[in-house]
Amino acid sequence: MRTEPVKDRVIDRFLRRRYRRVRPNRECQISIPRAPEVAIAVGSKEILDQYLEALDLKPQRADFAFLREIVQRHVARLAFCSVGPRLGDALPLDVASLHDRIVVRRRGGYCFEHNGLLYEMLEALGFEVTLYLARVIYNRDIQPGLTHRITLVHLDAERYLVDVGFGPLGPDLPVGLSQASVARGGRVFRVAEPRAGEFHLQTLKDGAFFSLYRFELASYGQADCELGHFYSHRHPAAVFVNNLVASRILDGEIRSLRNREYWVITPTGEQRRTISDGAGLQRLLATQFDIEISAEESLLLFQQEP
Repeated sequence: MRTEPVKDRVIDRFLRRRYRRVRPNRECQISIPRAPEVAIAVGSKEILDQYLEALDLKPQRADFAFLREIVQRHVARLAFCSVGPRLGDALPLDVASLHDRIVVRRRGGYCFEHNGLLYEMLEALGFEVTLYLARVIYNRDIQPGLTHRITLVHLDAERYLVDVGFGPLGPDLPVGLSQASVARGGRVFRVAEPRAGEFHLQTLKDGAFFSLYRFELASYGQADCELGHFYSHRHPAAVFVNNLVASRILDGEIRSLRNREYWVITPTGEQRRTISDGAGLQRLLATQFDIEISAEESLLLFQQEP
């Protein structure tokens, strides 16, 4: 069992798989399917109450301690997952649909879904929030599209980046823009400004800081999210269209699935096993990620994997 820091193992494994050649999904057509009917009442108070119940929280004063607790419980209890893009599901971004998929039906989601829901819930709880989009760069000097959504929370004269939609590499606590760094569970994060007006979310890797994504404090709106979201879950070359991923960040343990490989990473080592059939995939998603899919969906997902 290897014993290098957990953050380095997660980064190295994730990057090796993410940047292999993507395999276009020939069954994925660039079209906008009709959104399913939402099976819950869409009143904002009911949505907020059910969200807090899922996190086992009660409404509190909108301070840093409450914000930190929300972020930590969100990434631990509500799974990051690409089931929707892989199955070609309709994925509308209105708050009722996000709540229905992520909290009620336990289908998981990725950045535009998780961070979209969190934004609405934080605002309803009295936090001052601002939407931003980011470019995923993985420590490279490149100019990719704006395919990642984040939130800044303005609190006590500080701005905190909160991100519950970046998967196993993402932060599980708020990261202040003016702080040197923050740490939890052996992982270290900071927001750096290597060039004026250009901010990088960084994590410590091999003794040096590694940029996960960069963002600018420009003005963005829901239409910008729709564009990035459409590419991310419909384009034949998009990562989430071509790969089944899932993750939860718990206290002392990161659970991570990529296609047929499942990893459990702790500060003392890691364990890996390969998923052998559709039934095994369904059990794993249910028991380790609390993601609900049917036997037919699980078999289809398994058969799609390389």
